[in-house]
Amino acid sequence: MARTVRDELLAALDDLNEDNFERFCGKIRDWEIERGYRKIPRRMLEKAKTGDVVDQILSHYTNSYGPELTVDVLDAINQKDVALDLKKALEKVKGFTWRKKPEEEPPSTSEDSPSSAPKTQVVHFVDKHRKALIANCALVDPILDGLFSEDLLTQEQYDAIRAEKYSQEKMRKLYEYIKGWPVSGKQTLYNILKEENGPLIKNLEQS
Repeated sequence: MARTVRDELLAALDDLNEDNFERFCGKIRDWEIERGYRKIPRRMLEKAKTGDVVDQILSHYTNSYGPELTVDVLDAINQKDVALDLKKALEKVKGFTWRKKPEEEPPSTSEDSPSSAPKTQVVHFVDKHRKALIANCALVDPILDGLFSEDLLTQEQYDAIRAEKYSQEKMRKLYEYIKGWPVSGKQTLYNILKEENGPLIKNLEQS
């Protein structure tokens, strides 16, 4: 029977001893994930079996980014032989090809663009549409559940927001915490909003 991407990822993680498997789970949870993807919630990795972790990798990062990420994390925890064996095994999987990594914008070398020139700061969607999101997100609890599962809210913050009576008050409370988040956290919120309030997000994007 033909081997699949899942088969090869599972074989690689099964090659790790218990300590290295725990290191792998900790490292992939803290890895700087590419924009557009969500981190695997910590609770999904705690006490998880190798098969469970592979399923989480593929469901969060797909058959395209997931294998590449797994190889990178194995390299990072100094399991280079396992990473190399995985790369070779994946290249034999029918239909699998390594994706082309997103290209980073090259630094400007033009003398006409001095390094002291101010950079244009892009305002994130959740900041730009703060007022509209506070006013129009009727069901806030599913949003909070998603953020909590992604470890973006502590239990204390989650409980404090849910203690508010009305949805607008809950959203205002949520924004007290959002202002301290990095772009990746705001992007995760955007993804959850799109899932839970698709029509609203679509209208705001077109406005």
